[in-house]
Amino acid sequence: MTQTTNRGQHQLLGLYDSPFVRRVAVSMKHYGIPFEHVSLSVFRHMDAMRPLNPLFKVPMLTLPNGERLYESAYMLDYLDELAVERHITPLTPRSGADRRQIQQLMALAMLGTEKAVAIEYERKRPAEQQWAEWTSRLREQMRQALTMLEERLDGDFLLAGRLTQADISTVAGIGFIRYVLPHEWPAATYPALEGLVARLEASEAFKAVPIDE
Repeated sequence: MTQTTNRGQHQLLGLYDSPFVRRVAVSMKHYGIPFEHVSLSVFRHMDAMRPLNPLFKVPMLTLPNGERLYESAYMLDYLDELAVERHITPLTPRSGADRRQIQQLMALAMLGTEKAVAIEYERKRPAEQQWAEWTSRLREQMRQALTMLEERLDGDFLLAGRLTQADISTVAGIGFIRYVLPHEWPAATYPALEGLVARLEASEAFKAVPIDE
């Protein structure tokens, strides 16, 4: 969908092949918050993107009142506020030890994801300009973050025995790696995370936000 009229509802800008866009979209589906999806690429649709978002940064979430939010972490915090107002358990608690632990797990997930994105950008540079040592360093950081998440996963979810934003962000990041950089996801290296991905990708919220749209 590429309509750009807000019509009094939330509007999410960006493609679902972005793990940052996808984790916001999945969270909105989980909460039952309707939104219009404006599926524009910051690379392929620059002319259409420019009047909507001259920063060329996704996701961008436009609220029903026209306010615009940037950075997926802040969008998730806003969505958690809406959840509390609607008497829904937020994916990230509003305070306490569990909030800190979930945020740290989210940080690991995003660190791994950001390093994967950097690997992809480096891969797109002309061959003579690619820096093998830098790619190796990025890969080491990405795999260390995934290893730490693998070690924390004991059961169906990362923390508190229930779905949290740590799980959604982790699966969104791994989805990006497996879709864009399949050679960077060694088979059978992260069996617990493989199980988490299989469970969440089969959920209604994730199925409603397919990465290969």
